[in-house]
Amino acid sequence: MSSDEATSLVDLPSPILLSIFSRLPPTTLLCVKSVCKTFQNLTLESEFSNLLLSTSPASIIINQFISDETSCTNTLKFLKFEGRGTHSYSHDPNVDLELQLYFPVDPFWLVGSVHGFICFNYFPDYVDPIYILNPRTREYIILPEAEGAREWTNLVTYGFGFDPVRFEYKVVRIYQEEIFDDDDTSYYKSEGQVYTIGKGYWRNAGHVMFSFMPYGVNLYAKIHWLVYDANGNELICSFDLENELFESFPTAPGYTEERYRNLRSLGVLGRCLCVCDNYADSHFEVWSMKEYAVTSSWVKEIVINISPECNDWLGNEMIYMLKVLEDGEVVFLWHDDFLFLHHPVKKTLKKLNVCTGNILASSHVSSSFSLKSFEAEIVNVF
Repeated sequence: MSSDEATSLVDLPSPILLSIFSRLPPTTLLCVKSVCKTFQNLTLESEFSNLLLSTSPASIIINQFISDETSCTNTLKFLKFEGRGTHSYSHDPNVDLELQLYFPVDPFWLVGSVHGFICFNYFPDYVDPIYILNPRTREYIILPEAEGAREWTNLVTYGFGFDPVRFEYKVVRIYQEEIFDDDDTSYYKSEGQVYTIGKGYWRNAGHVMFSFMPYGVNLYAKIHWLVYDANGNELICSFDLENELFESFPTAPGYTEERYRNLRSLGVLGRCLCVCDNYADSHFEVWSMKEYAVTSSWVKEIVINISPECNDWLGNEMIYMLKVLEDGEVVFLWHDDFLFLHHPVKKTLKKLNVCTGNILASSHVSSSFSLKSFEAEIVNVF
């Protein structure tokens, strides 16, 4: 082949380049971005995430904990959804991970899943270790202990996300300290702490005067939580993963302190923040924020009427939105008990008898990214 016929990597079609890049860890992609403008444009977060989604089936990861007088199990299960219109789901028990064999501790709390990495923690005594695990490669790392002990009345909340500008994975820890006034009333002062995977240490990220609900929600490179101010008003607080700044904006309509606390949860519906509200006895509703951070854009998107036959398994507890499938069908988690499917157009409702016991769940995309690419971390394998 003559020199003028030679082809470089840059000359390959975009789909082939994206397929190649999808097999590289994000830390390597950060170096790839600096090679040329062609590579920089190809490795944008939106394209990178879309490629991961297109090569992996829609799935939910479930953390199931069962304990009795004789035994204790703590299992990761992977639920895959297939088809369109009438979704079928599959669960292969052969790929389950029995965490109790490797982490013989109390129940884990599933913080979230990003690009195949799963973040979880547990609370023995007054420390709360954080783990990052890739179940596909069987690799995990243990983050160093952060300042601020989790003890009554001080609380801790976490979030796990991805900064697409620096191609960095970050764990956000919200340490909440209860402050008492002279008249014995109280409010929470919350301090943000950030750990960038591969850096090896926690950093302070400012504080806000909010009380945080568990389970941060990722959208637009920000982690979001439902929060409450000193007066008991519900808000949404976000943490920008690039700039590492907090901001807040109004929540969905209908909240009153007497009625709604602990019956509303935050989620993502399509590319919009949503609030799942399960206060009413007659129905469950989902509010969607059509324009990000614009208060007037809240719309009641989904209403599920609670019929007598499903009243015993749909009402009176927190409901979490997990994933929207291809045709718009939505996967929900009721409390910590079970999953169910709802189709907003067809008005169908289906309980999934996947597993029993105490469960937590998150959407998940499997990947073979190795934690060994983060040089500052000690990687364990099981």
